This record gives sequence, structure tokens and C-alpha cells, in this order.
Amino acid sequence: MATCRAVVFAGDGTWSLRDDFSVPEPPEGGAVLAVEAVGLCHSDVSQLAGHHHVPGEVSPVVPGHEIVGRVHALADNAELGVEVGDRVAVDIVWYGPPTDGNPFGVRCYGYSFGLDEGAGLWGGYGEYMAVLPGTHLAKLTDDVSAEELTLFEPLSNMVAWLGQAGFQAGQTIVIQGPGHMGLTCAAYAKSLGAANVIVTGTDEDALRLEVAREVGADHVVDVTVDDPVEVVMDLTGGFGASVAVDLASAPVTPSLCFDLVHHRGTVVWAGLKDRQAVPVVTDKVVMKGLRVMGGAGGDAGSVDEAARILNEGGFPTAPLLGAVVGLDEVDRAMALLHRTCDEDAVRAVLKHSH
Repeated sequence: MATCRAVVFAGDGTWSLRDDFSVPEPPEGGAVLAVEAVGLCHSDVSQLAGHHHVPGEVSPVVPGHEIVGRVHALADNAELGVEVGDRVAVDIVWYGPPTDGNPFGVRCYGYSFGLDEGAGLWGGYGEYMAVLPGTHLAKLTDDVSAEELTLFEPLSNMVAWLGQAGFQAGQTIVIQGPGHMGLTCAAYAKSLGAANVIVTGTDEDALRLEVAREVGADHVVDVTVDDPVEVVMDLTGGFGASVAVDLASAPVTPSLCFDLVHHRGTVVWAGLKDRQAVPVVTDKVVMKGLRVMGGAGGDAGSVDEAARILNEGGFPTAPLLGAVVGLDEVDRAMALLHRTCDEDAVRAVLKHSH
């Protein structure tokens, strides 16, 4: 039987590269993908450390949830709307039968399928992965590289979150945290006709703030130099932003959102703090009549919309690509995500070579 390679997160801060996985057979009604690329993000760092933050998350596991691949094989009774050879984006959320430990039946590729199920390949850090019936797959163009197209997942989140926030053309948005999610948010908000896109970061984020301007930010703020609240109020005539999105890892940013938005504004919390204590002044929410949302992924509709945007071209995928690594460079990828090396990049993407 043919074998392939995959990275396994043990759940205790360690990982291993294995070359003894069997290339899976399509599950009944499902498919097998030859994974081309998978985007990496800060939640991978939390996952590596063993933090379980999605439904039914397990360890050890083959991680990776920003997955782009080619349909390698289909079960005879598959009804997934794709053909062998199609390039697709994988909606990471799968809905199956409820269980005692998972009463809603929600599971996520790259998180909540263990090594003891099938061939154990259910995430994008593997060269191949199995896909269950009922999985939502969105077709992707061949005109853009798979590495760039992995941006579909953060983009689908922004489509969902800004839609839920009611963000409209002509409004001002503040984005705290210029990681790949924050930069994608800036680009998408500008494409919606934002009057002002303001991105904040620290003195360690010079490269990322520069890219923020390139992809659509009207203003960037180094918070180690300038007070972001003063800057935002100055730019909005003392009014404040309509929406503030927290995509930073610092524990102070969630509450800071309350000072950045105007009366009855909307706050989106989506930056993982890795279980740090977060001080929040709830009186500000009450007195300003704010709406506070949690950003926890997209949905099938937002995945389709993200695929449409990327397939049509024009979205700045190239500046948002970042560093591309192979399976033999996972240490480098983790160092980039941890920001513990001299190298910096707006993003890291794992590319497979079949």
C-alpha cells in the first residue's frame, strides 16, 4: 500500500514527522485529497501546546485547517459536487451524528479527528487527507498558486464577521493585530468601501504594518509610539470607529476595543490569548450600548464567497503569502509562528511536493 508523510502534533508542545501513513481510501460517500498547501496561523501554536479550543479537539492529531488540495479519489457514491482533479478549498467544519461528548455533532478537520480513525489523515499537514460525506468543498481557480489560495480560510472568516457586524461602505474600522488574519481583514474591509481602515501593531510589526498599507490600510499605528485611541479619535473627528476587531495576542486589546468605537459600535473579539487573564471593563459596554461578537470561523456561505473573490482575481494574495515551507521545515514554520527567530513574515504556508 502506498504511504505518505504527515506531521503529528502530540499535544504536549512536541511534534513529529512521520513517513509511514497509508494513503487513505475514500470513506463511504467521501473523497481523498492530495493536499497542495495549508496555511498556518497562531491557533496552530495553541494547538501544538495542547490547548483545545474547537469542538471535540483531540491529541495526537495531524493538524492543518487552511487546506487547499486536488481531488485524488472519489467514492463511487460520493455526492460532493466535485470531480477527480478539481482544486478545492476545504470547509473545516463538518456536521455529523451527535455523541455523548459532542452533542451537536460538530467536528473540525485538522483538530477533532484522531489518528485512530481511518488512516489518521484528516488535516492539511499531511500529504493526503480523507474527506467525509457531507463535507463542503469550494472549487478554486488554477490561475493562482495553491499557497496563495490558502488565504480562503481567513478571508471566509472576514466575510462572515464583517457581515455579522453590519460593516458598510463609508465606515471606519480599526484592526488590532497585523497578523495574517488582521491583514486579510484590512484588505477585505477596503474592498467593501471602508472610508478608513486603521491597523495597529507594535514596534516589532514594522514589516506587517508596511504590508497593511500595501493591501489597503489607510493608516497604521505603532502603539509603542502613539496612543491608538487618540489617533483614531483624531482621524474620526472625535467620533470613533464603527467596528473594532481584536486580532492581537495581547491581553489588553479586547478592552481597548471599547474605547476605539463610537456609541452603539460593534466589537469583534477573535485574537487568541493562550489562556492569559484578560481585564475587561464591562461598564463601557453598557454605557456605550456596544455589541460584542466572538469571531470563531466562517460558514459554508462565507467559504463560497471567499472562493468567488479569489477566483475572480484582484484580491492581494501575493503580498499576503509570507514564507513558504516544506514538511522538512516545520521547525522553521513554528519559529515563524512563535516569532522566536530573526526571520519575519506576514504568514507561513506549508507546501507539499507530490
